[in-house]
Amino acid sequence: MSVDRKRDTRAKPGSRPLRCRALLAIWSISGAAFAAVDVAVEERMDESRAAPTPVAKASSWVIVPIPVSNPTVGTGLQVTVLYLHAKKAGEEESPGATSGLGVMATESGSRLVGAFHDASFAKDRFRLSAYFGLGQLNLKYYGGDQAFLLGGHSLRYRLNGAVGQVRGEVRVPGSVHWFAGLTYLLMESSVTFKTSDLLPGVPDLSGDFRSAGMGPHVSYDSRDSNFFPVQGQQFRARWLNYAPRWGSDFSYDKVDVFYNHYTPVAPRAVVALRTRLQSASDGTPFFDLPYLDMRGFARDRYQSRNTLSVSADWRYMFAPRWGVAAFAEAGRFAPTLEALSDGRTITSYGGGVRWKATAERELNLGLDFAISTDDKAVFIQIGERF
Repeated sequence: MSVDRKRDTRAKPGSRPLRCRALLAIWSISGAAFAAVDVAVEERMDESRAAPTPVAKASSWVIVPIPVSNPTVGTGLQVTVLYLHAKKAGEEESPGATSGLGVMATESGSRLVGAFHDASFAKDRFRLSAYFGLGQLNLKYYGGDQAFLLGGHSLRYRLNGAVGQVRGEVRVPGSVHWFAGLTYLLMESSVTFKTSDLLPGVPDLSGDFRSAGMGPHVSYDSRDSNFFPVQGQQFRARWLNYAPRWGSDFSYDKVDVFYNHYTPVAPRAVVALRTRLQSASDGTPFFDLPYLDMRGFARDRYQSRNTLSVSADWRYMFAPRWGVAAFAEAGRFAPTLEALSDGRTITSYGGGVRWKATAERELNLGLDFAISTDDKAVFIQIGERF
């Protein structure tokens, strides 16, 4: 892959593991709950736009079966079916519409199925995306800021329900890479805490809830590719307000800001940098608390109302379809933004191998091994982490 290749004008702004970066987020969830799916799905729907080539007009199908290895949901298998819609006359340079359906099952008992559609209109002036997923996740609660109450243990819990999101955006007038829009997210689920694990004889605790939020976002994306960017920048800032007015049982706010920077350092190598800040207000339910966007542990292991993480990746394709990667990351979590300066620092590092799935597209299958402050994990993914 050459660093001076023609710029991919289809790169799309947006944000969250598989990473066919389309619907695959729904079953490669590494978050604490269904509510974490929205960020990951956005990332994959963003990258699905790069699936057709600039001159492709005919519709096509893509079927992707791949193993799952993730410290949050366990080990299993996922299968994705993508439909790349034919482009209309006069829209050849616009992102192509993509639809998808996927299923996942793991040895932990997690079962998920989901679907999405992503499209642009008026020569990419407007963009609309939507997804829906339902299933069951068997996860672990580590206590967040009150982890000491569990005495160093984790508490198993199960989420069983559905999540959906609709996002619309418009290109900022006079700009090339800036977009702004609105997002609506709805999640309905039941939650069951396995309290009998900690206190034998005590019945498990269950309850139902609905979480719904709406809010604006602004994004910038000048990457030369969505699947394997070599140069460019990506930024997004989003605010979601969860309140009864949107159909929610909870009232809280969440802010999520990230910035990615890509720099070529050799004809086949790139350094990718990422920083991410997440903040949530009082009243945020445990399943939707910010998390450390890092590797080497389950995504719900370090949660609080504020998290800050930085990542640095070195990616090198030493052969047309083979490559390697190395990374180092650090992050902090705290109940307040001010406390982040004194919060505990979590680190992770590791590396892996890459295999280009098709000769036509720069979509890599990856096997990564990560060691973190308190844990270690193996990841199987499609595409890069960011």
